[in-house]
Amino acid sequence: MAHAEAQLSTLEARKRALGDVLGPDLARRKVFDDAVSAMHAGESFPDDIGATAARAYLDALTGESEALALRVGVDSLRNHLRYLRETEAEIALEALGTRLTDFLAEVRKVAADLKDARSADEAIQAGGRAPAAWRTLTDMVGRLRAIREAQFDTLRPLGDGQRLQQLRNAGHFELAGLRHDEVPADILTALQSGYYDVPSLVYLANSDSAWVPSSYEALEDEDVMPDVGIPDIPVHDVTPTVTPISEPPAPKRHGHEYTPDLRLK
Repeated sequence: MAHAEAQLSTLEARKRALGDVLGPDLARRKVFDDAVSAMHAGESFPDDIGATAARAYLDALTGESEALALRVGVDSLRNHLRYLRETEAEIALEALGTRLTDFLAEVRKVAADLKDARSADEAIQAGGRAPAAWRTLTDMVGRLRAIREAQFDTLRPLGDGQRLQQLRNAGHFELAGLRHDEVPADILTALQSGYYDVPSLVYLANSDSAWVPSSYEALEDEDVMPDVGIPDIPVHDVTPTVTPISEPPAPKRHGHEYTPDLRLK
């Protein structure tokens, strides 16, 4: 993969240096147009116009061909690197998952001596092997951080970096099937921020869902909205109603009305 990345960098630099190239037909036409303009200005039409136009065409054809070749090479290498990254990422993530499993198994063995202590003072008060266990676990926090950093670096080329950071900040990096309401607040804060401590390390070690995702898509699938159901509130009919307009009442007669005589006199 390092070779492909180096080649891609070289080809991209050559592509930038080449810049925009004039097509061979346009280059040849430019020779004709320049000759005509010069003739209108009083100069003679070149005797070698054909050879000059042919050279311009060939030079432009060479530049156009190089630009096309560089574009094909860059596109091909990008696709190849994407494949290599995905393939190597799967292997790397699987290895990291095994490494995390083995590491958390070590944590559980040491944590058994803590006697449920959640701070250095509590470990001292518990006595026995608890203080030494606390010191050992404090040193092991850095190993967890290294695993998670390697996990981030492996996943980053496979998707959007900003989105990946959002998923990490939400805690999905640490636990599969994470539900925020099921994790103690202090532990959740540590997992979301990446500022691990002994209690969060022990929590991960005793959790059945601590993981390294197998792919970017698997991590993305963790970020789903929970099904909160249908709210238990009265349902109101909001269908608009139409009130019919009644016929106006017939006018009351008072006995003074008369019918005008419209006959011609």
